[in-house]
Amino acid sequence: MLEMMNTDLEHLIVTLGLGDHRDALLVLARPALALVDAQERLSPGCSKLGGAPDLSASMLWPEHRLGPYRFIVQIDLRDLPNNDHGLPDRGMLSFFYAHDEDGESFWGDPDYVRVYYFDDVAALEPRKPPPPVDFGSSLRVHVQTSSELPPWPWSHAARNAWPIPEPLRDNYQELRSRLHPSGRYLMGYPDNSTLAYDPTPGPEWCSLLTLCSDDNLEWLWHDGDWLVTFIERQRLREGDFSQIKADAG
Repeated sequence: MLEMMNTDLEHLIVTLGLGDHRDALLVLARPALALVDAQERLSPGCSKLGGAPDLSASMLWPEHRLGPYRFIVQIDLRDLPNNDHGLPDRGMLSFFYAHDEDGESFWGDPDYVRVYYFDDVAALEPRKPPPPVDFGSSLRVHVQTSSELPPWPWSHAARNAWPIPEPLRDNYQELRSRLHPSGRYLMGYPDNSTLAYDPTPGPEWCSLLTLCSDDNLEWLWHDGDWLVTFIERQRLREGDFSQIKADAG
């Protein structure tokens, strides 16, 4: 799968006039998993965005200090391609965020995003969200092998060490947009529209889920930008999703 990822990436690199920087870009590339629209109808336990999650019968709907969490994504991990992603190969991951009508929740707060792991997908049942967070459409998704490159560097020091010259910045930005046209993916690098810093909490953390804003799903991250979430690498290896950090911009 990694060879396939590099083959597709190499083709785009050459097509977009970045062939002289091929080797440097391949070194920077990370495996990612794109969440792409599916034609099939929603079914219990499927990978999907928005709507009603599938939860264990004993689980209470999660709440934060301002009200109920809003469900955003669930991924049936059996859908994942055989890729170097580090995620479990079975079970369900469900993502929620601390929505509130008055906008008092902040994406940098602890537990702004919560992730639940269920090991037995067959035991899960559809759960209608509470009225305050029961809005937006729902969309079934497939998970496809992809690859990611980092955003253009934020700092002057980082730009001095950057392998792509400034005149090719638009080419590079187009390359990145071609790599994640849906704006929804797991792993890889985080994305943003307005941040002036790297949102990754530290070297021991990696990107987990990146989502663009979406009118149909009624996701609005930082005035129409991106939501990015992170997990510590050690916790990822252990299958522990209890500590997630987030940012938006």
